[in-house]
Amino acid sequence: MKPVILPPHQLRCFYQGGARIAALRGDGGDESWSPEEWIASTTPRYGEVVAGLSALPGGQLLREAIQADPGSWLGAEHVAAFGADPAILVKLLDAGERLPVHVHPTRDFSRQHLNCPYGKTEAWVVIEVTGDDPHVYLGFKDDVSAEDLRALVDSQDSQGFLDLMHRIPVEVGDSIVVPSGTPHATGAGVFVVELQEPTDFSILLEHKPFDIDGETKGHLGIGFDLALQAVKRTATSLDELASWRGHLDLTKPADQPQKTMPPIADPYFRADLVRPEASAAVAAGFGVLVVIDGAGSLDGTDGPVAITSGDVLAVPYSAGEVTVTGNVGIVWSRPPAPDEAGKGA
Repeated sequence: MKPVILPPHQLRCFYQGGARIAALRGDGGDESWSPEEWIASTTPRYGEVVAGLSALPGGQLLREAIQADPGSWLGAEHVAAFGADPAILVKLLDAGERLPVHVHPTRDFSRQHLNCPYGKTEAWVVIEVTGDDPHVYLGFKDDVSAEDLRALVDSQDSQGFLDLMHRIPVEVGDSIVVPSGTPHATGAGVFVVELQEPTDFSILLEHKPFDIDGETKGHLGIGFDLALQAVKRTATSLDELASWRGHLDLTKPADQPQKTMPPIADPYFRADLVRPEASAAVAAGFGVLVVIDGAGSLDGTDGPVAITSGDVLAVPYSAGEVTVTGNVGIVWSRPPAPDEAGKGA
């Protein structure tokens, strides 16, 4: 099988953004209220059956194709570790406004209360920023009591939440892992490739300024009394923050994949920059690709596929080792390695 160039899949959301996705993808999508594109997704939106699932060029859902032939798509070792499930969700996220302060549950919380083996640790690879002060919010600076957290949720005190959190400047090439349970919000003007566990679980601590009924949809149907138990209320130290961050010059070529993520990401997902000087070989395995600039070629077992800036692709295991050539930059995302199965919180 060859790597597959996927059709556009930009989704409408309750927060603004999407212009830079449309510009990168060249598809003329909604530039105001479609700030996410779910790429090679086998994960439906929360509460949905089909919405959020990616289709192959002929219209077949990628999830159906993988379930019909998991060995070819994922490889035997991956299937033995994770089943017929890619174990990753990749998005383009273009924050046209600051996102609400929110939290994703841990795997343990999801198993106990949501009947799912995955939580939603996620990470951002920053590919573009705009504005004078691009930033994100991540973790509480000091311990927050359960009573104070609930008071902020009940009062919907947006500034009160932000005052409690680390405000982190970001630039192109930054990678930031957001461990499940950690309060966070992406700032306006930050455009990222987002990797995450394959769920759509979000607990909205803040929702009043946004076009969503947070009282009904902000707690995953389990009520805020229980949902708020998923929040990491202890302080996130500067040392912790440092261990969650990495940086890579996205313009620097190398004839091998360049790891973007710090080690804390390994049980959840992997992401490399592939930007060959002459050529770069990428080992066989399911991959989700975003071509961030340039043009080139992917050459696997069944021959080459031409790629250009704005293409997104699913690479099956059966494509074998893929050789990348050309003046091209790719964020190449992968599931965790099979030997990481069962690790992570």
